[in-house]
Amino acid sequence: MPRFILRFRGPEPQAAKDVERIRALRQVRVLDDSSPRMLLVEAPEGKVKSLMASMSGWIMTPEQMVPLPDPRPKPRRVRKK
Repeated sequence: MPRFILRFRGPEPQAAKDVERIRALRQVRVLDDSSPRMLLVEAPEGKVKSLMASMSGWIMTPEQMVPLPDPRPKPRRVRKK
């Protein structure tokens, strides 16, 4: 199931009410709520889009995985003559 980042841009009391509304929905699973203004949810895209249309101040973005470079040093190749 796809994951989305929901970000709130508005007055703080409204965010708390909306978060409770998001949590109450079926098929929507809140994975991370460590920030009061940002949530990571797992849900069908259509469900999240209809939810965002009914609440003002929220922005929906699909989660993106960014590959990190390997920090370990690589051995140099020695050329044979």
